[in-house]
Amino acid sequence: MKVLDVFEMSKGRKKGQRRIDLFRRELLETWILIFPPGDVQVMHNHPSDRTYYVLTGKGIMKGRNESHELKQGQIISIPAHEFYEGSNPFDEPMILLGNSNKATAEDLAKAGGQRNEIDAKTGKRVIFQHGGGQDMGVLADWN
Repeated sequence: MKVLDVFEMSKGRKKGQRRIDLFRRELLETWILIFPPGDVQVMHNHPSDRTYYVLTGKGIMKGRNESHELKQGQIISIPAHEFYEGSNPFDEPMILLGNSNKATAEDLAKAGGQRNEIDAKTGKRVIFQHGGGQDMGVLADWN
């Protein structure tokens, strides 16, 4: 067993760092996401289910056709392949505890890669074969 203090860990984050990994197991990953005031993610998806529990603060989790204001003590579940973005338009930081199962080979094949984003200029998918990074993205039409 291993015990971590996520609030202490969040104090050590580097400027611009949103995610801090807590545990990476064979089939399960757990992390915290830190959204300072004004922070907005790019609309994206993942090939595995995600859950986020709000540890502190509040923010917005927006899908392609829905939006939810989240506050401390709430949890949200995001199915695999569903596009979403997190944001914090409020005055205090929002810290989320996130986890996901490891994507199966079938999930990865369906997604076309580890992560997809929506290109703001074209509305097309940007497929990332090995995780984030604009240099690895390839524009693709919707299937």
